[in-house]
Amino acid sequence: MTISLSTFWGCTDKLTTDLLDSMVATYSVSETWMENKVSMSRPTFTMNVVKSFQNTDKILLNNFGNYGVGTTVEATAKDNSLTIIKQTLPNSRIVEGTGTSSDTGMDFTYTETQGTVSVTITATCKKL
Repeated sequence: MTISLSTFWGCTDKLTTDLLDSMVATYSVSETWMENKVSMSRPTFTMNVVKSFQNTDKILLNNFGNYGVGTTVEATAKDNSLTIIKQTLPNSRIVEGTGTSSDTGMDFTYTETQGTVSVTITATCKKL
C-alpha cells in the first residue's frame, strides 16, 4: 500500500509539473472591460509566464496588465484552471480572478480595484 501511495503522489507531482511546463511561454495579451457602459481595451501587449520556484503549483505572470516588467502576479494552477488570489500590485491596484489554460493560451477574468473603483477585466492570452 505504501508503494502504491508513493507512486500516486509521484504521478500527481509529474502532472502538475507537466501542466506548469506547458504554460511557460510569452503571450500576446488583449484585455477588455466595460466602463460607464462603454467597451474599453488596452493596446495588445506581451506577458511572460514562468514557474514559481517557491510554490510547485504556481506560475508567475510578468508584465501583468501591461503595468511593466516588474509587475508580477502569482496564479495557482490545477488541471486547466487558474486562480489569481487577491494581491496588491506595485501600483497599489488590487487584483483577483480566475482563468483557464489550453495548449494555445490562457483566458482570465479578473477584478482590478483601485481605491473604491473596481473593474472586471477579460484577458485573452495567446502563446507566441
